[in-house]
Amino acid sequence: MRRRAFLALLSLLSPLCGPLTLAQAEPRLRAVVNVERSMAFGSITIKAYVDVPVDGRLAWSVLTDYDRLAEFVPDMHLSRRISRPGEPIRVHQRGEKTWLVLDTPFEVVLLMHETPYTRIHFRQLSGTLKDMYGEWRLLPLADGVRVAYAARLEPGLLSPRVPGDGWLIEADIQRMLEAIAREMLRRRSGRTAS
Repeated sequence: MRRRAFLALLSLLSPLCGPLTLAQAEPRLRAVVNVERSMAFGSITIKAYVDVPVDGRLAWSVLTDYDRLAEFVPDMHLSRRISRPGEPIRVHQRGEKTWLVLDTPFEVVLLMHETPYTRIHFRQLSGTLKDMYGEWRLLPLADGVRVAYAARLEPGLLSPRVPGDGWLIEADIQRMLEAIAREMLRRRSGRTAS
């Protein structure tokens, strides 16, 4: 009820301060991220989620749109399905992460196992990391869906420990989840990509 009253007030004031755009009326998306990093081996464990007021099937269609992920996921330059229909799903992804002042390219081929509308398990088949596996889960909420992400990465020798690197990883995962959530909202509203 408060939101409806707030939007009504904004629409009354819009002649004074410009038109109300859909972006201004959208809910604030905030991803919650927890990163743990092993001191001995540098392994990274990530648990994160973002709540999005969209239907679970729409959320699923965004997460499994492998050929278009690079259009809205930050730092990803390429994402494409490389397996043929009927084969286990393999996805090739390439991009670049900037951590502190270093640009670090990444490239992976992931094996995806889908449980429609609820879970996508992934495991690295090849790539620049020593190992990577995890899952996406879609959990229904009263007013939408929780998009949960969990992963474990073994960077190997390419990931030296530096003070504050856990915070950098958290910020990176938060940007990724919020970008995916914005794409879900964009598709819900039927807007074209900007």
